[in-house]
Amino acid sequence: MTSEANPPDDQREPRTISVVVRGHRGRMGIEACAAIQASDDVRLVGTIGRDDDMVGVLEAARPDVCVDLTTPHALDAFEAALPRSLPHCGSYVIGTSGVDVDRRARIEALLGSDDVVLVVPNFCIGSVLLQRFAAEAATFLTDVEITETHHERKVDSPSGTALETAQRVARARLPGTSNKNTDEGPARGVRIDGVPVHSLRLPGVLARQLVEFGGEGELLTLRHDTLSRSAFMPGLLRSIRRVGRLRGLLLGLEHVLDGPCR
Repeated sequence: MTSEANPPDDQREPRTISVVVRGHRGRMGIEACAAIQASDDVRLVGTIGRDDDMVGVLEAARPDVCVDLTTPHALDAFEAALPRSLPHCGSYVIGTSGVDVDRRARIEALLGSDDVVLVVPNFCIGSVLLQRFAAEAATFLTDVEITETHHERKVDSPSGTALETAQRVARARLPGTSNKNTDEGPARGVRIDGVPVHSLRLPGVLARQLVEFGGEGELLTLRHDTLSRSAFMPGLLRSIRRVGRLRGLLLGLEHVLDGPCR
């Protein structure tokens, strides 16, 4: 006989996940706070601005998840505060590109066995799927070039997404294969593990990635367009809902994509 105080799992009220957002005044931060507040299972319990005490906010709010939507440069403060923040929040989602290997190693060294930091360069699910498809195509078509286009305010180039795409394509290629054209002239883009990547910065565009494979008598084109920052919100909410199940330092949205999730 089931007690009313302990109903079966499928009859229990879903648990609300409490979240603090760092960088809430930025374009992504504003969109993220709106998406969180519109969700019925995620609750915004605090925000951290540029001049706020990160540790103090987390200590007062005691959130399940801290979401950081700042820039790689602002991560200096995040990294410095992390040892004192972990007792108040052990799950972090960092939404930025350009988190280099050295910084990831330093952050990883600070984490305890139950802590997790998920670094997501791109929350757009379609963009991550394009990377998967590109890696599969690279096992059959070895000649490939990538063109990424972003708005004129984006300072890093190539983008973190394009870098990751090129690296995944290079890893998927058969050993010893590469583009037949090996020209590395000034108009041939930057080579990432042997894959040419071209960057465009133009007003009127948010984000676009084009991956083109050439074969004997054929051309395969994979393209993804991000038309609005609202495209990042399903991936962000999915990260918030699932990051607590992970452990350690992880890179990429794919860590929360497997299996059904609201």
